[in-house]
Amino acid sequence: MKKLASVLESKRSIAGLFILAGLIFTTYQIQENSGQIKRLTNFESGIQTCFTRVNQTYTANILGDSSSAYLTQNFQNLTEECLAEGILGVEGAFAKELGGAAKQLSNLASNVHWFHEDILTPNAAKTKNAEGRDVGSRFEKIESTKDEILESTAVYKNEISNSLNQEKNIFYAAATLLVMLMLSEYMSMTRKRLSNNAREKEAQAELLDNGGATSVKVGEIVRVALEQNGLVNCSKLFSNFHAYASIEKGKNKMSLETLITPMGQNAAQARKLNTTTLDQIWEDDTKAIAADSSATAKLENVNLEQTSSAVIDLLAEKLFSQGVQLDINIADNLMIRARQEEIEQALYHLFAYSINSTQSDNGEKNISIFAHKLGDVVAFDLIHSGAGFEESILKQRVGLGGAVGTLDVDLQVCQSLLSEMDAKIQLDNKIDQNGNSVGGRVKIIFKAGIQAESAASTGRLVDLKVGSKKEILASMNVHSNLNSI
Repeated sequence: MKKLASVLESKRSIAGLFILAGLIFTTYQIQENSGQIKRLTNFESGIQTCFTRVNQTYTANILGDSSSAYLTQNFQNLTEECLAEGILGVEGAFAKELGGAAKQLSNLASNVHWFHEDILTPNAAKTKNAEGRDVGSRFEKIESTKDEILESTAVYKNEISNSLNQEKNIFYAAATLLVMLMLSEYMSMTRKRLSNNAREKEAQAELLDNGGATSVKVGEIVRVALEQNGLVNCSKLFSNFHAYASIEKGKNKMSLETLITPMGQNAAQARKLNTTTLDQIWEDDTKAIAADSSATAKLENVNLEQTSSAVIDLLAEKLFSQGVQLDINIADNLMIRARQEEIEQALYHLFAYSINSTQSDNGEKNISIFAHKLGDVVAFDLIHSGAGFEESILKQRVGLGGAVGTLDVDLQVCQSLLSEMDAKIQLDNKIDQNGNSVGGRVKIIFKAGIQAESAASTGRLVDLKVGSKKEILASMNVHSNLNSI
C-alpha cells in the first residue's frame, strides 16, 4: 500500500492534467450538443410556422373567401420562401445527420408549390369539386411529409439529448475528481511544509547544542528531509556516506584490545612496560593528555532502560506520524558494559531501522522491545512487524553461502558500533503458525554491567587531576600548606 500510495502521489500531477484536458473537451462537446439542440428546436419551430401558413391558405380556400390575404400571391410566396430557408438550414447544419429529412423537406416544398398553383388556377371555380378533392389530397400529403420530417428530427434530437446528459455526468465526475486531486495536492504540500518546518526546528535545536557535532539525530534529520522532498537518490547517497563516516569514526577510536596486555608477554615485561608508560606520563604533559583520552575509551556501566527511553524520546515524533505501536519491557536497573555515546547511536539507528521497516498487510504496525540478564550477559530483543529479512542475508550470516544480501544502512551502522563494544548482534525472522514471515527480529548480546547498588559498595574514583609533574607537585604543596594552617 505504501508503494502504491507513493506511485499515485507521483502520478497525481499527470492525472490532474489529463482530467483537466478531459474537462475542456467535455465542455466543448456540451456546448456543441447544446447548440445542435437549439438549432434543431429552431428548425422544428420554422417547419411548424411554414405549415401553419399552408394550413391558413387551405382553410381560406375551403371557406371560399377569395378576398382573404391568405390566398394572395404574396402570402404564398412568403410561405415557399419559409420552406426554402428551412432547406438551407438543414443542408448547412445537419447535412450528414438529417440527409433524409433534407430530401423530404425538398419534396414538401415542391408539394406546397403545386398546392399553391392548384389554388390559384383561373378555372378553379369551374371545376370546384374536382380541384377541391385534388387540393385536399395534396394538403394531406403535405401534412404527412411534415410529420415525417418532425419525427426524424425528434429522433436525432433525442440522441443528442442522451449524449448531452452523459457528457454532463462525465463533466460532474471529472470536476469532482479534479477538486479532490487539488485538495489532495494541497494537503500533501501542507504536510510537506509542516514536516519541513519540523525538520528545521529539530536541526535548529541540534545546532544550538554544540553545533550538532556530536548529535545522533543528524543522519535521520537529513535523510528524512531529503526523502520527503522527493530526493530519494540524494537520501540514499547521504545514508551511505553517513554510515561509512560512522563506521570509520568507530574504527579510529582506541579499541579495548589496545588497553589489555598481550597474552604472549610475561609479568616482568608487563610491569616494565607499565612502569615505562607511567614514567613517560609523569614527565611529559602530552603523555598525560593521551592517557586521559585513552581512559575515556574504556567500557563503562550504562543503564540500558534509561538509554533506550532517551533514544525513543528522540524518535517519538516519527513513531506517532507513522502510527507505530511500541511495547518496551526493560528492567529499571539493568546495566550493560558499553560506552554511552556509542550505545545511544547504535540504539538510535536500530530503532530508526525498525520504524522504517514496520509494515503489515492488515495495517497494524508494532515494535516489541524487551531485555533480561542471563548470567554475565544481557540479551536485548527487538521484534517488529513487516516482511523481515531476506533469506539471502540470513544464510550469509550463518555461513550457508548463496546470494549476497545487503543489510539496511542503519543496521550496518548499528552493527559497526556494537562491534566496538564487544556486543554481538543476531538477525532472525518472526514466523507465524503457517510458516510465513510476519516480522523481523534483532537480538543483541551485551556484557552485563554492575548494578547501581553493587557499584556503590565498591571503591570508585572520586577525583582525577591531569597535568605535568611540576603542576601536580605545586598543587600538592598548596594543599599541604593549607592543611598545616
